[in-house]
Amino acid sequence: MSGTEVHIEVDIDDDALHNLPYTRAVQDDLERRMDRVVETAQAIAPVDTGRYKASIHRVPDHGVNGEVFVEANVHYAIYVEHGTRQTDRHGRSIHPPRYTLSTALDAAGGDH
Repeated sequence: MSGTEVHIEVDIDDDALHNLPYTRAVQDDLERRMDRVVETAQAIAPVDTGRYKASIHRVPDHGVNGEVFVEANVHYAIYVEHGTRQTDRHGRSIHPPRYTLSTALDAAGGDH
């Protein structure tokens, strides 16, 4: 059996790679993915008044590196996401963590 040797030379276009996150196709894909995160988060969000659920949205502007963000912008969103240490008189958690956005991000998944 004889071996075959193959040499491939690849020239990387650094400018193209650097600008890739800002291309319309990549931004459209990221926005679609984050819209799925929003839909999932709103579907699983705990509802008391509905303000938290209604506040979940995709941020319109991308980040400096082309990131696309989802946020819940009520002042107590951090407590819904991660809970508090408050307990009732029996020691049961009053505000357990819900991990709504974290779960939605995992559930929306895709081929990443």
